Amino acid sequence: MIPEEVLEYSVTVKLKEYSDMEIILLKGHLVLEQILYQFISAHQLDSKRVDAMNLMFSKTLELAMAIDATSIKDKYPHLKEINRIRNKIAHELLFDDYHEDLKKWASSVLGYTPKTINSKRTYKNHVIKAFSLLAGTLLGISNGIKVVKSPEE
Repeated sequence: MIPEEVLEYSVTVKLKEYSDMEIILLKGHLVLEQILYQFISAHQLDSKRVDAMNLMFSKTLELAMAIDATSIKDKYPHLKEINRIRNKIAHELLFDDYHEDLKKWASSVLGYTPKTINSKRTYKNHVIKAFSLLAGTLLGISNGIKVVKSPEE
């Protein structure tokens, strides 16, 4: 499992270093996948068995929902959508028209659309903020579950 500090650094600092939106999308997606894995681990499942499943993002998300849908149900549509966008980029050779989908996703996560979303800087910052908000929320939920489920010392 990747330490929480590394995940936080990856989404709040590292994403800002990239200028290519595809890289930001792919790296942000990867961080969310790792956080979903931490969410699953917080429920004290056998991590070796979960690892042996070799789950991709979509199946990891579905497993997380099966374990504890109430904790993440409001984040589920955002996670499904970012996975759809990421898969189109990763699996369709000529898919370059993802920017509108990514802007719409980020605006949905954050709850607003900046008037200057079409400027490169605003677009990049908006997407990074969306990844940061979603990652932070999921980490917070995971940490809360760990506290509740961990045996008292």
